[in-house]
Amino acid sequence: AAAQDETAAPAAQAERPEPKLVDAPTINETYSDEEITKAANMLTGSWISAKPITEIDGDGEAKIVMTISPARVDGLSDVLYCETARADDLASPYRQSFFQIYRFKDNLRLRTFDIRSEAAANALMGISLVPEVYPMTITAVDVFPTIDIDLKKDGNSYAGKSPAAYPDHRGGAVQMTSSIAFDGETISISDVGYDSEGNTSWEVGRDGGAEFVRAKDLVNIDHYSDGLIVIHFTEPEGEPIQEGDWMIIHYLGRLTDGTKFDSSFDRGEPFRYKYPGTLIPGWIRGTEGMTEGSRRRLIIPSSLGYGDRAVGPIPPGSTLVFDVECIFVEKEAAPADLNAAPAQPAAEGAAETAEENSDG
Repeated sequence: AAAQDETAAPAAQAERPEPKLVDAPTINETYSDEEITKAANMLTGSWISAKPITEIDGDGEAKIVMTISPARVDGLSDVLYCETARADDLASPYRQSFFQIYRFKDNLRLRTFDIRSEAAANALMGISLVPEVYPMTITAVDVFPTIDIDLKKDGNSYAGKSPAAYPDHRGGAVQMTSSIAFDGETISISDVGYDSEGNTSWEVGRDGGAEFVRAKDLVNIDHYSDGLIVIHFTEPEGEPIQEGDWMIIHYLGRLTDGTKFDSSFDRGEPFRYKYPGTLIPGWIRGTEGMTEGSRRRLIIPSSLGYGDRAVGPIPPGSTLVFDVECIFVEKEAAPADLNAAPAQPAAEGAAETAEENSDG
């Protein structure tokens, strides 16, 4: 388990300068030409559907959020990364894809790519919200093209549709068509799936397309001067965790290349520890103020993690990414037989965890 810091020195930690909240860095992406730059900038940002959208292969409907950011894919140029999620579950996008804007004859084309590699999908999870930490490991091998849309400029907007039907398998469809229109303030999308008889199997955005509008403050993101990033997905009202409380959490830990190194979800039971515990500084700070039901993503630089030490599957100098959900806060002493701490190799962490539990 990887948040246990068995060698933390109080004196060394005391010497750390007081971290401050800072603005997110500005991403100034360079594209191939002026028109591609204009189209890419029009698409970049956070977008929420103006109305709930009916789910394909389901009876439910929900407002949908798209977050689109500049991206780098080795072997492709002029690329954007897009995550699509329900507005009530932004921590778990149900689709991750790329857009490439390229020239075809005298106009622009928008090509979409899906992600082939599970490791790449894991590495990219949530990156549209914090593009400054975009992974450097994504290549053209990790993606495959799915559909093209011919774009035509109309004043200050672009609109277009797919030049042909493309294969599809959802909701009984065997092929689909797609269209899009965007002007920098709205995006309108229409996708239609057809069965083997040419009948409509499903449709997103009938009657003129599903409209998305620009959205702000969908999640709160704290950037600190020492590199720690905390994404607040859900912060219910309630009494925050206090020193000496027992914190019961679920978590998943991974490296920036997508490698998972620890997960309480995989073990089927949450992790309990007395807050703040003997954990790495980035974890302790990233969980400050959590209440029952809080969901956060912590992006912890190596200086607030394990530094230049290798810990089990975690290489030296690693940035750590934790998804953390507070299940319960106990105000009384917890039972003696508690679980192992997150992200410390079991053999190394067991003795310290047992010692800490016996103290509680």
